[in-house]
Amino acid sequence: PPKVQAAGLPEIVPPKVQRGAQAAPSHMKRSAGGKGDTKLAETDRNTARLDVLTLRNEATTKGTIRQMSKVSPDLSASVNAYTRMVVTRHFTAVARNQDGTANPEATQMCQALLNRLNFLQDYTDGFSGMSGIHAIGEALTKELRIEGSCALELVLDKALMPNRLQPISTSQLSFYADSSGYAYPVQKAPDGTEINLDTPAFFYESLDQDLTTAYSDSPMEAGVSAAVADAEFTNDVRRIIKRAIHPRLDVEIDVELFRKMMPPEVRDDPTKEEQFIETYVRNVTEEVNGLEPDDALVHFDNIKFDYLNNGNISLNREYETLQNMVNAKLATGTKAPPAVLGHGSGSQNIASTETMLFVRYCEGVQNKVNSIISRALTLGMRLLGHDVFVKFEFERIDLRPDSELEAF
Repeated sequence: PPKVQAAGLPEIVPPKVQRGAQAAPSHMKRSAGGKGDTKLAETDRNTARLDVLTLRNEATTKGTIRQMSKVSPDLSASVNAYTRMVVTRHFTAVARNQDGTANPEATQMCQALLNRLNFLQDYTDGFSGMSGIHAIGEALTKELRIEGSCALELVLDKALMPNRLQPISTSQLSFYADSSGYAYPVQKAPDGTEINLDTPAFFYESLDQDLTTAYSDSPMEAGVSAAVADAEFTNDVRRIIKRAIHPRLDVEIDVELFRKMMPPEVRDDPTKEEQFIETYVRNVTEEVNGLEPDDALVHFDNIKFDYLNNGNISLNREYETLQNMVNAKLATGTKAPPAVLGHGSGSQNIASTETMLFVRYCEGVQNKVNSIISRALTLGMRLLGHDVFVKFEFERIDLRPDSELEAF
């Protein structure tokens, strides 16, 4: 019988891309067609006066997570730890043919493109706001922690050549399904219109995607309730410290001596007597509450002062147990071991196990960052005429110092 030749993979159709940025930068507050320069407002959360519990009133769960990741100590520590671990010092990028073999010529061109994206810019445009690869990796990692997904656009110049990499917040994305059943992203513009991002130059990656929905879930969503409980517990303890632990002054007014010092016209009039008492008590209260710890207290013998405290009652055991319960829930919900959140305690073996698990968590996020940058660079190389794919990788996560690694 005649031999049947195995069918090969079909050729990849050249991408149909458009010039310029299709997505609007996530920090922009107006449409691209607006006239005149607009000053971008800086948001101040007034963290020193902010009650974390008020963040529960955000419109969406991810909105709450985004705000709490900036002001909650535990959520902020989790996001920061992942970012510092995922975005390592060095990275590599190799262009390979479709059979996996390295392509030296394309790799050299890829390195030149990375240097262009990382260090160089079109100086004729003035300030470009272009971010380096490490800054892009940090932004993508933060989005993966808050939103559970990240997005990146390869912006092309007028000659359809790679110009820069532009991260986009996935909080602004919605998904539509076309007639064939495939979903494509749409960005909500500042003026309320929608920008269609059904373009090969826009890339999207999600972490642990739920197949029953097109949208991603934040990996820290399970830690929100624990963070709120921790904030509520901290507020309660703060109030208890002032009320029951710190000594306070107990003021006692001798009624008989006080009545003797009243003017006769006040003592004989019930209305004036009541007003006189209220005024006197209010003045004493304001004076006592305004005392500094080193202020002397001078008074007549009709007033007696004494320290008020909680005696021999101690709730440190109860507080410690409750705080440990909340800390455990926070570590579980934020996907960060207690040592990363500052709650670490235990043997060296436990700490080593927690560290290895955390490195594995970070590697999962790093794989997503590597993947989306690889896909963007692959499109850039194909637009430059090379039939290759690019494998971009940040340096593998390793907690050992370079001097220790030399032995291996």
